[in-house]
Amino acid sequence: MIKFFRKIRKNLLSENKFSKYILYAIGEIVLVIIGILIALHINNKNEERKTENKIVSILKEVQHDLGLDIQKSDELIAYYKTKDSIINLIQANKLTYDDYKNENRNALRYAIMNAFHMKIHENGYTNLTENVDNVPKKLKAVIEPLNEIYIYNKYEIDKFDTRVDLITDRVMDGLAKNKEWYYRLDQPQLEDEMIDFFLNDPYYKNDVDLYQNAGWTNLTNHVTIFRENAINAYKQINLLIESNEPLPDFIPHNLVHLTKAQLNEYVGTYKVVKFEGYDGPLPELNYKIQIQNNDLVGVMNGDLGDMDYFYFKTKDKIFGQTDIYFKGEFVRDSLNEITSLFVMKNGMEAHLNKLETN
Repeated sequence: MIKFFRKIRKNLLSENKFSKYILYAIGEIVLVIIGILIALHINNKNEERKTENKIVSILKEVQHDLGLDIQKSDELIAYYKTKDSIINLIQANKLTYDDYKNENRNALRYAIMNAFHMKIHENGYTNLTENVDNVPKKLKAVIEPLNEIYIYNKYEIDKFDTRVDLITDRVMDGLAKNKEWYYRLDQPQLEDEMIDFFLNDPYYKNDVDLYQNAGWTNLTNHVTIFRENAINAYKQINLLIESNEPLPDFIPHNLVHLTKAQLNEYVGTYKVVKFEGYDGPLPELNYKIQIQNNDLVGVMNGDLGDMDYFYFKTKDKIFGQTDIYFKGEFVRDSLNEITSLFVMKNGMEAHLNKLETN
């Protein structure tokens, strides 16, 4: 090919066709430039592909970290929920001498002397921030949600995790300094003086209150927010990297898939008519269920900050994303029309009647 072009150029010069030669030369230069541009374009595409593959790999690492922390958050919430049940009994003076002698005595004696720690994995996020300038535009949408998780949510979790530690350490140090029996606390049976302290000491009950505030009220609340954001980020990464991997079991998702027409059967406004175990007058509580991104969500009295994400275990049986203990079941009449909903939320079972279809 090169010899061919050289021959043309030689013939044009020998025939004294200078103007034609100029045009030919310009054309040849243009071809060279086009070739260079094509080569640069191909090279740029290859570099972009390498960069995107690297970012996708980092996002998968972030996903892995999120997965570990989501599972850990479920364990923490369950741990402090159990602690909260014990603490409520202590505060209500419902524990007895015999309770500290029975098989649950260890849980009672150490009620505020141990803690569940959650140290968030952030290697993937650190790698992402170090490469943030190289993140392709189509993947940038996940950066802000991850910043929320690893800067703000993590800060609150670390703060109250440290706070719980300070309380447990202070309680044990105080007992060791002021109670001669502290070193015998591990013996199989508690002594009467120990039981009297746990039942009646007002300063111990103050510490119980501080522990509950730091552990259940604050730490668990912030871990729940973290968990919700982490689940959403995990799903968002799955969509952005176009992963074909199915969602793992610890990520809430539908176990049965309903069509939009089927989902529309559940849409409507439901009124809370009863809370199990509560006999007082009920406030006006309306629960609106609607479709969002092909899933059902529920909002109480328009509070978008407390939105429930529904997933179907079976048709009519649901579980939630925000609250790991959330579950419910829709009830149908003889015509197969949905008339009501039973929901377990925040430790209480609510009965709701359907008012209208939106």
